[in-house]
Amino acid sequence: MCDAEEDMFFKGRPEQLYEHLACPRTRMMFTTEEGAGAHCHPGVRRLSITRIYDWRDDTLAAGA
Repeated sequence: MCDAEEDMFFKGRPEQLYEHLACPRTRMMFTTEEGAGAHCHPGVRRLSITRIYDWRDDTLAAGA
């Protein structure tokens, strides 16, 4: 679950959904300090994609 610190469209929604999930889950917070606090992390696309793909790789490797 990706969440942006200063998301102006879905503030608080990712956390609500995360809390309701009954499956294995990860909450990935993107902060203003790292330049990724806005909705969809537009200022740091490389950072968000890198973190998401690293999470995917780690998750798939753990299941293998």
